[in-house]
Amino acid sequence: TAAAAAASASPAAAAVGRGEEERPVKRRRKTSKGAEVAEHFSAALQDGAQDGEGNRPSASSSSGQENAAEAEAAAHNLQRVGGASTVLARIIEHHRCPITQQLLVDPVIAEDGHVYERKALETWLMTKKASPTTNKPMGPSVVPAHAARQTVSELVEDSILDAETRLAFFSDRGRLRAMRTAVPGPDLNGAKHDFQRSLKLATTPAQISATEFHLETLDWMQAGAEIFQRASQLQADAQSACFGQDLASWVLLLGDAVRAAVTWPLLRESRMIEWQELAKGTRIRVVDDAGELQRLCERPPADAEAKVGWNAEMLGFVGKVCTVQRVGDASHRNYILRRESLPSGRDFSFPFDALFLLSCA
Repeated sequence: TAAAAAASASPAAAAVGRGEEERPVKRRRKTSKGAEVAEHFSAALQDGAQDGEGNRPSASSSSGQENAAEAEAAAHNLQRVGGASTVLARIIEHHRCPITQQLLVDPVIAEDGHVYERKALETWLMTKKASPTTNKPMGPSVVPAHAARQTVSELVEDSILDAETRLAFFSDRGRLRAMRTAVPGPDLNGAKHDFQRSLKLATTPAQISATEFHLETLDWMQAGAEIFQRASQLQADAQSACFGQDLASWVLLLGDAVRAAVTWPLLRESRMIEWQELAKGTRIRVVDDAGELQRLCERPPADAEAKVGWNAEMLGFVGKVCTVQRVGDASHRNYILRRESLPSGRDFSFPFDALFLLSCA
């Protein structure tokens, strides 16, 4: 009978018969953790706010019972949105560096089991031997936190986070990729991609100008790298022609000269001209000429009574960025420094006029 047929109809058909829309069956895709969270959050937002007020458009029926059902469904969807937002906020909070409170870009797991930004932790351990989180004694050993890096990257690249947070992340990651010195060297293509995304998110004139400067610098680095790569072929041609030019060695020396040419105008403004009180952790750079450094250490600086002295191990500090461990004596006008790069090795004393002040602690 017609009644029996109606009773045996599928729930979807019954829903259509009541004037309600049939919802398509959503098939779950196999995704990573970060992408799955992003998908869940987006779905909750779509379900809970389709008409701008958090309510789904009403069906053709206007009965009080159906309106009540719709109101209940809307409230449920808003709860889903709130729940997803809370989960997302917790995930983001757990992926901020405890030292900088910034989103992780190059995360590492320290000996205390917590995750930190690599550079921030290295700087912390220059002046402290305890965990930033537990304050218990801790060594410098770290391992890369690959899962944390992937989760943060997916949340940012899927546009789940706000524009300012994404802008800061892409800028920080672009700078990190451009500055990589470990083999195989800087990731210029990856850095350029990050800064191009930063440029799309930049809104203020200062943000736009800074990002454009980063992109121009990367173009300059790329052009320079291509020129230097020609040295191998030119070296082979010169040798076959008995030209006698050692181009490869010259290019290596030229690379040091380029560094000096680029950094000297900036460093010249920060060269220390007087001895002053500096807080522990202040970042200092030592002059990058070994002969000049030795000469400055073997004579008393201005207004000092005695020289600092020279030790061959101090050669390892030439051109290095260091942190102040303590201020020396007024009689020597010096500072006790420790290298930022690992292994940091022993601390050594240097006169103030052999140093460049980079940033205060």
